[in-house]
Amino acid sequence: MQINGRPPANWGEFRVSSSDRPVLIVGGGLAGLTVARLIHRAGIDFRLLEARVRLGGRILSLDASGQASRDGFDLGPSWFWPDMQPWFERFVDDLGLASFAQQNDGDVVLHRFSREAPQRFGAMGEAPRSMRLVGGTASIVSALAAGLPQESIELGARATGARLDGDDVELSLIDAGGVERSYWSSQIVFALPPRLLEATVAFTPRIDEKSARRWRDTPTWMAPHAKFFAVYDRPFWFEKGLSGTAQSMV
Repeated sequence: MQINGRPPANWGEFRVSSSDRPVLIVGGGLAGLTVARLIHRAGIDFRLLEARVRLGGRILSLDASGQASRDGFDLGPSWFWPDMQPWFERFVDDLGLASFAQQNDGDVVLHRFSREAPQRFGAMGEAPRSMRLVGGTASIVSALAAGLPQESIELGARATGARLDGDDVELSLIDAGGVERSYWSSQIVFALPPRLLEATVAFTPRIDEKSARRWRDTPTWMAPHAKFFAVYDRPFWFEKGLSGTAQSMV
């Protein structure tokens, strides 16, 4: 979504600015980095502002010690499905990233009721196939960031407000040092979950209540979930003919 002088009829529309001021991008996750890549390829200046002290947003790959890694375990999204997301497969290919199929040979374990022991079920062929990225999903973030001018990226910059003034907009933020600052531009791209945007950024003039309610009510995919990883000395489940997939309803 963008602000370009005044709120557009469709908050999802995107037009390239003809202003000599950099386009401001709020959010350094997959969406924000992809927008920055497209704008940079078009020869247009931008400034990407990310509240965290790292890029990637909900994409996070860690090594066995829990440190961010370019070849780690995914605590954020892990898979993509080329049969359902051919555009994403093309995106991965365009970035020159390697992928591999999720291992799913073997039986699965399901624990449905507390009064019953876990049950073993024969393997079923997976359709559509799940693919993972070599090095973890954070390899996308690294590839995107590597193609961008680092001086155009500011980490630890938390947007707090957006104020329209004629054809321009002032974006207020608190930087990594805790200092309140602002940027002026003719266009801002907000690349973060709608309900997070509604809760953290004050708009002047105020967003109409219908739009604000829609933003608040838009769920963020997998937001209530948590992930962890466990490291074993050997894949003992293979020795027992298991795929490694288990699910508990208990």
